[in-house]
Amino acid sequence: MIISVLPKRYLRGGIPMQENTLITPEHPPATAPAGKPAGPRTDRLELVKELGRGSIGVVHKARSPQTERVTALRQFQVPEWLDDVNDLLNRIVAEAKTASSLEHPNVAHLYTCGYKDFNVFMTAEFVEGQNLKEIMAARTPDLNEVLGIAKQICAALDYAHSKGVVHHFLNPWNIVVQPDGLVRVLDFGLLRDKNLISQTPVKKLENEPYLSPEEVKNKPADRASNWFTVATILYELYTTRNPFNGKHLGEVDRAITDTTPHPLTVANGRVTEAVSRVVMKGLSRNPAERFQSGQQFITALEDAMKEPRMAPMSANKPATGKFDAANSTGKFSVGNSTGKFSASEFNAASTPQKAPAGQATTRVRVAAPPTTSARVTVQSTNNWKLIGIIAGVLVVAGAAAMFMQRKPSELPAETAAVDSNAAANVVAQLPFSDKQQAQAPSGQQKTRVVAAKSKRNTFVPETMTAPAPTAPSEGQVAVSSSPAGATVEIEGRSGQSWKTPQTVGPLAPGNYKMTFSRPGYASETRSVQVSAGGRANVDVRLNAVKGFVTVGSSPAGASIFVDGHDTGKATPTELVLDPAAHNIAVKKAGYLDSSTQLTVAAGQSVGYAPNLMVAGRTDNIKIKGGGVGKIFGNGGGSQGMARMEIKSDPKGAQVIINGTALQKLTPVEIEVEAGNYDITLQKDGYKPLHRNAIVGIEDRIKISETLAR
Repeated sequence: MIISVLPKRYLRGGIPMQENTLITPEHPPATAPAGKPAGPRTDRLELVKELGRGSIGVVHKARSPQTERVTALRQFQVPEWLDDVNDLLNRIVAEAKTASSLEHPNVAHLYTCGYKDFNVFMTAEFVEGQNLKEIMAARTPDLNEVLGIAKQICAALDYAHSKGVVHHFLNPWNIVVQPDGLVRVLDFGLLRDKNLISQTPVKKLENEPYLSPEEVKNKPADRASNWFTVATILYELYTTRNPFNGKHLGEVDRAITDTTPHPLTVANGRVTEAVSRVVMKGLSRNPAERFQSGQQFITALEDAMKEPRMAPMSANKPATGKFDAANSTGKFSVGNSTGKFSASEFNAASTPQKAPAGQATTRVRVAAPPTTSARVTVQSTNNWKLIGIIAGVLVVAGAAAMFMQRKPSELPAETAAVDSNAAANVVAQLPFSDKQQAQAPSGQQKTRVVAAKSKRNTFVPETMTAPAPTAPSEGQVAVSSSPAGATVEIEGRSGQSWKTPQTVGPLAPGNYKMTFSRPGYASETRSVQVSAGGRANVDVRLNAVKGFVTVGSSPAGASIFVDGHDTGKATPTELVLDPAAHNIAVKKAGYLDSSTQLTVAAGQSVGYAPNLMVAGRTDNIKIKGGGVGKIFGNGGGSQGMARMEIKSDPKGAQVIINGTALQKLTPVEIEVEAGNYDITLQKDGYKPLHRNAIVGIEDRIKISETLAR
């Protein structure tokens, strides 16, 4: 399709600007020699395909028919209702003019910028390659590759900053890696202004995590904010995760301004502590604490990459959870789970007699009525606090014993001494009744000190040591995946599933076969051994076998068609498609259809979110010709109407405008209201041809097309 970049009325701005001309890629800014007229300039470009709708306007791949040069053409509108609209237009051109002077291997060159009325046109170098988002969706770059990319990004920004240019829309989509490995930073010279932003909610949520804290607070971008964004991008390249992702804009903004991200070592174990420190410095919320130049950033990264990875700490001895024989603190260690004290933790309470060196015994004597003595002899450490604790335990146990009185004949009158192999409690164990043995939990040891009942019904309290906890008999499995959200199923457990990341359990000890699946990815199966009381970890990286297309529209709720077939889904949504070229069309009643051709690779994530244009009226179209106009609908006069001349080769094609077929075949001339029109030319034996036209008041539009068989 051939479009006229220069509208009917002259341009009022550009780099540099001459009246009635637009500086084009074929004629870059130049000054004609004195006394000689400037060379001819062209104002026509052929749109090859739509590259996408970014934060500002729509970008097309365009070609000049005269020079065959391919460029990226951006078009957007400035709201004419603004009080300072002229000042905004001047700032757009001034920003572009400054950026057009950048000449660096890692910077995509901006050729031209101009405007007519409130429509702005910018042309820039077209760069072939994959942007960083596409690369991260397809694979995980290794650490050396990330460092190489970082060097080139920092070199581009250092150069631009030295020329007084900052990047207002820095994000992974604007950084492209060419097939030869050269990194190019796009969109220098594009001014950020809230009145120019045209991104959809989906696109805004994608871009928001790459703002700096200052930009979230509506402050203009500067060098410091550029370095914060670079650190965010590097965090994602190293860990495959964005540090500020959220479900909605408020959550993302709070994460950027109020929280500190997890260190990179936590987000991904492949990152060293030294590299993590460097990137986290770049993410400092205080601009003064960040790197002040790309050279500083890269030097720190290179030094960090040279540091050896720290070996895990090893203990001198295993943590058994038991007391050391020499421990005399009277306290449990953190890992103690035996439920017993060592002999050295007690103080001698009732006798100065000392146990033989290296031996700890406890004796309990039960005398015949009416007197009772219970003498405990242990190694003394003068720990009076522990004596108080033991005394308190005895008092409580005595109170409990008052509710457990029995006849004297039932009380055994024997003394038992037990020597513990662990040098722990040595107590007298008395026989239980059959009923008591049936009630005792399995594996639980009960010891007691019992005295015979006196004639006056006085009792020595029954004391029990703390029972040993029951050992866990089941385990757990922590499952995670990249990307997250995979469904986990366990063989033999139909009807049960889990989503990563999650902890699955409790599970009986044994071997389990787990299958991880996610739409668009190949399923992965892992075998995991679960032990009693253990926690196994399974992390799976899924390999993408299909591509992913996020489709939105403004307004939302439009039907989505893929390769001519209705998907049954409405915008916004994500489609999982086979790797191939696909035609994506978005249709909504009262609006013009919008479509694009996308080539999707396995694992690639792309988006398409057009701003749908309100369809122009078709009930008042006039067909001109033969001196008499044929009127569709209620008609009207020619005042304020635009004129459209439509021709085809061969002649005699049916013309359909916004779904309404004209009564006359091509060539035909019609009058229409200002608006947006979708024009289709059809002829038997030829392929249908579609064109869009944006028509202003009293505009004259000429469409001349050659039909293909």
